[in-house]
Amino acid sequence: MPTGAFLVLIGAFLISFSPIFVSLSDLQPTVSAFYRVFIGSIFLGVIVALNYQRYEDKFLINRYLVLACFFFALDLWFWHRSILYIGPGMSTLIVNFQIFIIPLLSYFIFNLVPNRYQILAIFLGAFGLYLTLGYGGSFSSENIRLGLIFGILTAFAYSAYILSLKKNDLEDSARISPVISLLCISAISALILFVAVKFEGESLAINSAHNLFSMLAYGIMSHVFGWYMIILGLKTITATTAGIILISQPIFSLVWEYLIFSRVINSIEIIGISIVVLAMITCVSSERSDQIGDSN
Repeated sequence: MPTGAFLVLIGAFLISFSPIFVSLSDLQPTVSAFYRVFIGSIFLGVIVALNYQRYEDKFLINRYLVLACFFFALDLWFWHRSILYIGPGMSTLIVNFQIFIIPLLSYFIFNLVPNRYQILAIFLGAFGLYLTLGYGGSFSSENIRLGLIFGILTAFAYSAYILSLKKNDLEDSARISPVISLLCISAISALILFVAVKFEGESLAINSAHNLFSMLAYGIMSHVFGWYMIILGLKTITATTAGIILISQPIFSLVWEYLIFSRVINSIEIIGISIVVLAMITCVSSERSDQIGDSN
């Protein structure tokens, strides 16, 4: 497996704990989203401050990074509401229909046409997700519509975020630091979500040690370390391949639900998971160096 693909896979593994941390807390959706990026920005700020000489010439903020901040804030806002209506597993699965959106947008943005193996992987991955989504989870009929709408909106915001990160990296790849990029994304997203929290009239109080632990793990383990790996991996693989690898996130999340919340995984879901894994292997093995070069 190429190094970039492996880094994105590690990132997907780390952020797959996100819905678990959200479910373990009893904070409001926008509040938990705010603390994710706020805690992440503080952690990253300390790292940069302690190693300032290493990063002092890498504070590069361009329009694509600003767009990434905006789309990431939207992604979190939509996703947390989707979790509220249809649960963490199903909302995360719906988000990962970005595997159709990213290749489509990549064609218009990068003039990049997926090769036949990537196209096969996209449809395999979507079919695998459908099997898992179609037979997994339980939610009431009055909530499913809102949950699906928020999930689909999250998928679009998520796709735009990934592509903005890729476009940002292509501006000046040698000088752009994943740490600085993630710090900017975290800080600006925290500001946007802070405004959203105040607009919604929610309280920022963390009223228990349990909530504090969940938010610390959410902000540092899932957000900082997870997205650092993904941003680093995006430097050497196409956005389409990254999108395929990232559908491993809901698969990991389902495993954690099985281990932590005793969720029952049936045979159809196991088949779906297996198909998703096959799609990832197909896509990663087909990654062409000329594609990466063309996207640059």
